[in-house]
Amino acid sequence: MDEWVPVDLIHLSDGQGVSLVLRAVEPHEPRSARVRAECLITTDFMNARLETNIWLDHLEAWEEALRHLSAGEDAGWPQGTRGLELYFHPHESGWLSISVHDPDRLTVALGLEPAPEWIDEHEAHLQRLRDVCSES
Repeated sequence: MDEWVPVDLIHLSDGQGVSLVLRAVEPHEPRSARVRAECLITTDFMNARLETNIWLDHLEAWEEALRHLSAGEDAGWPQGTRGLELYFHPHESGWLSISVHDPDRLTVALGLEPAPEWIDEHEAHLQRLRDVCSES
């Protein structure tokens, strides 16, 4: 069997030290509704690592959020959960404002200018995570 390699669902970076990564860190267990994950936030004023989960029934909502972002609209993901929530506000200039909210541990806002093809990259990340989870 191949060795597990972490899978990024979200990987946003401006190449200048500001980044947001949401990464599945363990293989998906069959019949489980979630994948253990970590959220990594890096800026010039902080480095944070939050242990969390990626709930598989929220992946469709992430796909929908990417559609909204592609259209230049705001998006939040996942909506209405108790745990980690991410809010994205795209600007016409290409800048992306992001709010990371975990009700028990952290709320932080950051801004970065991702690569122009970031939406396509994130659609590929989403498909990769789906593929990895369906293989288990």
